[in-house]
Amino acid sequence: MEKVLIELPKQYSLHDTLYPSFTYPFFEYNNKIVKVVGSFSGTVFYFKKSLMEIQFRDSIPSRFIKEWLGLWFDPSEFVGVLSSTDRRIAETFVKTYRNVRLSVSTCDRDYIFVSVFLSQNTDFHFNTVRWIRKLVSVYGPEFLKANPRFSIAGDSYQLKRLEKVFSTYKRIETSSDLGFLRMNLLSIKGVGPKTADAFILFSSKNSESTPCDVHLKRFIGRLGLVDFKMLPSKNYCSKYYCWFDSECPVKEECLRYLFMNKFRKLSGWIQTIAYLHDKKFCSKSRCEECSFRKLCKFI
Repeated sequence: MEKVLIELPKQYSLHDTLYPSFTYPFFEYNNKIVKVVGSFSGTVFYFKKSLMEIQFRDSIPSRFIKEWLGLWFDPSEFVGVLSSTDRRIAETFVKTYRNVRLSVSTCDRDYIFVSVFLSQNTDFHFNTVRWIRKLVSVYGPEFLKANPRFSIAGDSYQLKRLEKVFSTYKRIETSSDLGFLRMNLLSIKGVGPKTADAFILFSSKNSESTPCDVHLKRFIGRLGLVDFKMLPSKNYCSKYYCWFDSECPVKEECLRYLFMNKFRKLSGWIQTIAYLHDKKFCSKSRCEECSFRKLCKFI
C-alpha cells in the first residue's frame, strides 16, 4: 500500500462535508474511512491530528483525493465577487460553515447518477446507502461494470425505475456546456430539475449548480434570500436552455435561476449548507443556538 499525507485546513469537518454529498454512500465509516464504491475502491483515510493519511493500492491523481475530501473548494474564495448586500450574507454563511466543503467525484459520474437517482422520495442516509451497499455485496465495488440488475437490491420503485432508465442515461450526449447537459439529462424519464442539478453539482466541479429541494426552499424562506414564485419545472427546464443566461420565459420567477445568479459559484455550496442547517437546527427547533437567528423571519 502506498501512503500520502494531506494537510487539512484549520476549519474543516470531513463528516459535515461528506454527509450532505451524494458521494456519502461511497465510503464506509468506522475508526477509519474506506472508499467502497467506484474508482479506486479500497482507498483508506485516517485522521492524524491536522493531517489526513491516505493509503491506496493503485496510484491516484491528487485531484481525485481533493475532490472526495472537498478540498478543491474553499467558499471564502468566492465571496468577493458578490454585490455588497449579498457579500455580507455570504460572509455570515462562510463564517458559520467554512468547515463544510463540497465532496464531488468526477471519476465516478455514473455512480453519482445512481446515488442521486435512488435518493428520490426516500431516506437517503438509510435507504439509498443500504441499496448501494447491497449492489456492492452482490457485484463488487465497481458494480456498474457487471451490468447489474438494480432490483436485486430491493423491491422499491426507485430501484425498478433505475433499472429501466440507466441504459438511457448511458446514451445521453454529454456536453461541456452545462445548460445543454442539463437539458439532455431532463430527457430521461424520472429525471427532474432537482436530480439533474444534483448530478451536475456532485459529478463535476461546477459549484453554481443548485438543486432546489425542500431544505433550500425552507432556508431561503426563513432568511428571505430570494423573492421567487416557482420552483424549477421540468415542463420549462426541458424545453429552454438555462444556466446563468436563460431563454426561459419564467426565469425571473424561478428559484434556481434567481438564486444561482445571485450567489454564483457559492450557490451549490449554500444549498449544501442549507441541507445541513435544516437537519441540525430548523427541523429540531434549535433556534436559540442558530447562528442565523438575527436574519431569520420566523423568530
